[in-house]
Amino acid sequence: MKGRFNQIVLLLILFSASQLQPQITSHLNSDTSFYFYTSDSNAENLIVTKVIFDSKLTKEEILDSVAAYLSNKYFIPKHKYYEGKQKIIITIMDITLIDLPNRKYSIATVDIDDPDKICMGTYFQGSAGGRITFLMLVANFMQPQLKYPLLDGLIILYNNTELKVMDHINLEGLMSEREIDDLVRHAVKY
Repeated sequence: MKGRFNQIVLLLILFSASQLQPQITSHLNSDTSFYFYTSDSNAENLIVTKVIFDSKLTKEEILDSVAAYLSNKYFIPKHKYYEGKQKIIITIMDITLIDLPNRKYSIATVDIDDPDKICMGTYFQGSAGGRITFLMLVANFMQPQLKYPLLDGLIILYNNTELKVMDHINLEGLMSEREIDDLVRHAVKY
């Protein structure tokens, strides 16, 4: 009976894994799951929600979904001062592939379109707020828990301009999954 139960569980795991991206090969741990990340209010821990993308989606379509998620769930100004302001929209500007012998590496350029500069007064300010914004962008776009991260590098533009280091957030230059790997490992327990 126990052996039959284990077979059923393994079949369920295999079925779930087959619904994910073809390049993801491991099906026995969290390497196979995409997550939408949020953060606790102290910016100390990531909170995960498992997401299953259609296996027919391309990397670009998955990244567009992540950008839409961030635009519609995280970058929503909550203070009444921002009523009537233009929506913050995140778009994927470019994905560059670097073909090396063992695998292809990808670097995306993402733009935060914020015509009313709401981010400067909210999401990029404060120690906790700036850290949460950093985590939301890097963890969600890179998906570092995967055997091969969704992105190997990330460049974030703000209103189509490179960002410089600010007091509470560093979105300057090229970011890698190593910058958040420990927090992601703790969140998904792998």
